[in-house]
Amino acid sequence: IVFDVFTSHYGGHILDRAKHEKESLAAKWYHWIDKKSVELSDMALLDTEAHIDFFEKEFNLPRERFRRIFVGTDSDIFYPREVKKETDKFLVHFHGGYIPLQGVEYIIRAAKILEGKNISFNLIGSGQTYKKNLELAESLSVKNINFIDKVSYEKLSDYINMADVSLGIFGNTLKAELVIPNKIFEAVACAKPVITADTKAVRELFTDQQDMIFCRRADPEDLANKILILRDDQDLRRRISKAGHMVYESQLREKDLGTLLIKFINEYGLLSK
Repeated sequence: IVFDVFTSHYGGHILDRAKHEKESLAAKWYHWIDKKSVELSDMALLDTEAHIDFFEKEFNLPRERFRRIFVGTDSDIFYPREVKKETDKFLVHFHGGYIPLQGVEYIIRAAKILEGKNISFNLIGSGQTYKKNLELAESLSVKNINFIDKVSYEKLSDYINMADVSLGIFGNTLKAELVIPNKIFEAVACAKPVITADTKAVRELFTDQQDMIFCRRADPEDLANKILILRDDQDLRRRISKAGHMVYESQLREKDLGTLLIKFINEYGLLSK
């Protein structure tokens, strides 16, 4: 049995989204099912070494049971192409499910800081904190954000490709430290420069100022500053976007991740069982 874990029920529902108290029956159930599922598998797949660290320590599981495979994305949908912007302003893109690790409130506060700087934000999606963040934007009277409902993957690729910069995650939660979110893989597949929080997980694959721009977590002022730096430095944008896309092309395409999975299966001798 090869178990593609992807994420922890306990880490997501309890530690990140705080849907139940830590001592609740639901929390104990999520903790048990995470641990037991890995124990019943021959090999468990996770997306970062940081995430493996969490599983090893939180659930007292042997590290040798795990293998890291980055998430990647669908290269038939997410690839570089020209899409005309719907504005003449510098366009910043974000999409997500408004879960706490994404830290949408910091994007909204950064947008407020950048009002009057000829910068526009597209925020696509909805979810757990959407209402709270919409209320925050209204209370701050933010004028440079377009809140856009969920769209198809194909349309999402259009929005990424029309943007000047794409955003990752900025939340100050445990899970934010453990994952490289889908939106980063989708953006680099489209050869867009990305700004995201500086975390253990993202440093496993990307390097600040080389193929991505890192900022401090939960810090709208630093995020706003990094957006301004990219707005004002076209050469830096081109260099970051090209280098980020090279990481995708060299390590993250479907054939690369599939080959790695087969290698792991062969190492475990599972094909002969």
